[in-house]
Amino acid sequence: MEVYAPASIANLGPGFDVFGVALDDVGDVLRLEVVPERGVSVSVGGLEADSIPVDARANSAGAVLQHAAEVYGVGHGFHVEVEKGVPPGKGLGSSGASAAAAAYAVCRLLGLNPSRREFIRLATVGEAAVAGSAHADNVSASLLGGFTMVGNDYDVIRLEPPAVEIVVVVPDVHYENKTRLARSLLPEKVRLREAVFNIGSASRMAAAVALRDTVLFGRSICDNLVEPRRARMIPHFREVKQAALDAGAYGCSIAGGGPSVFAVGENTVEIGKAMVAAFEDAGIESEVYLTRPSSEGARVV
Repeated sequence: MEVYAPASIANLGPGFDVFGVALDDVGDVLRLEVVPERGVSVSVGGLEADSIPVDARANSAGAVLQHAAEVYGVGHGFHVEVEKGVPPGKGLGSSGASAAAAAYAVCRLLGLNPSRREFIRLATVGEAAVAGSAHADNVSASLLGGFTMVGNDYDVIRLEPPAVEIVVVVPDVHYENKTRLARSLLPEKVRLREAVFNIGSASRMAAAVALRDTVLFGRSICDNLVEPRRARMIPHFREVKQAALDAGAYGCSIAGGGPSVFAVGENTVEIGKAMVAAFEDAGIESEVYLTRPSSEGARVV
C-alpha cells in the first residue's frame, strides 16, 4: 500500500500546540507491506534520508507501526519504506507527515475504522518517539487536511482552510534534536497580558478561517508567547520577518519549532525574495517553498 501525507505548519503564530494547516505539493510517500516475521523494519529515502533513524523505535512511522501491532494483536510484521518529501528538522511537520502516513496506511491495511480521536492518538505515538512529546498539531493537519484545532484528549476540529498563498523560507541551519530544543526554550509560566494577547490573536485567526477572510488570517499571525523565545534559534529572524512585512506580507512567524519562517500574502514570490535576501545578509543560504493550504490529508496514491 502506498500512502501520501502532506507537510504542515503548526502553531501559525498564536496557536501553540493547537493550530495546524496542511500544505499543498509538499509531503511524504510511505509504502507499507506485510511480512511474515513479526517486528517492523524501516528504510528511508528522499530528502536528508541519512539523518533519519531506521530503528523502528526512533522513527516516527516505525513507532506507529510497532504500537499498532501491539495494540491490535497483529500476528505478522511490517516493512515500511518512507520517501521523504518534507525536509526533516525544519518546522514543516516532517515526523508528523511520516507518522500520519503510517497511521493511515496501517489502519487501511488491517481494515480498521478508528474514530478521529483514535486515529490522531495513534499518529502521535510517532511524534512522542521522535520529539519526546505526543503533540497532535502537525499529525492532525497531515491526517485530516485543512485547518485543524486540537482540543483536550485529541478532540480535533477541522475546517476548510483559507485560500491564502504561503511562502516558507528554510534557512541552512541545523540542530540536533531540534524539536526537543525548541520546546526546552519555552517558559513554564507566562504573563497574563501576553496570554491575553495570544488568545485574542488565536480567536481572530479561527474567525478568519470560518469567514474565509485571507487578510484577517494573515494579520492574526501574531505571537507574544512562543516566537520571542524561539527567535534566538534563527539567526537574523527579526530582520527576515521585517523584510517579509515590508515586502507586503500580511503576517510572518516561525513555522512550527523552526528554523523555517513562513509568511502569508498576495505576492509570495517577492516576499520570499526579500526573506532570502535578509538571510543572505547574515551569511545564511536558504531554500524557498511556494505553497498554499491543502484540503486533502493522508490518502492512498
